[in-house]
Amino acid sequence: MKVDSIRGLLDWTAGYHQHLSNCFAKSAEKQQNDRSQMLLNYLADKEMDLATRVRAFKDVGEDKALNTWCTEHIDKHPLMAEAACDDAYTTMDSNAIITEVEQQHQIIILLYENLYDRSPKEEIKELLAKVRDLQQQEAQQMMQGANRLEDI
Repeated sequence: MKVDSIRGLLDWTAGYHQHLSNCFAKSAEKQQNDRSQMLLNYLADKEMDLATRVRAFKDVGEDKALNTWCTEHIDKHPLMAEAACDDAYTTMDSNAIITEVEQQHQIIILLYENLYDRSPKEEIKELLAKVRDLQQQEAQQMMQGANRLEDI
């Protein structure tokens, strides 16, 4: 997917979370460890919810901000490809799954932080900050929920 505007970036971000959700759900079906299976199902639900919430920014964001070009930044800092949805998660233990998910979310958060830092206009900064904050809050909630599953 070629991303050239903030609107496109929101589509990419939502699509990435949806892809992760589908990947986790498929992996949960094959996971032998009950705890890891519960974690993957939990993460699949959270990622799908996050995808929906990111898409909603397109409905409430100002067209001026949504249509802002971000190709220069994306060309210099390419978006990560969709995470491979192979059998990796089916053999990972819950700690490895948590670590992997946390790393992926950090990359997305850094992307929004970098764009925020480079944005000259306040309406763009405001939109990017809201998406970044949502990403941070949801990642934190996922990690807390995952850690609670470890306590079971």
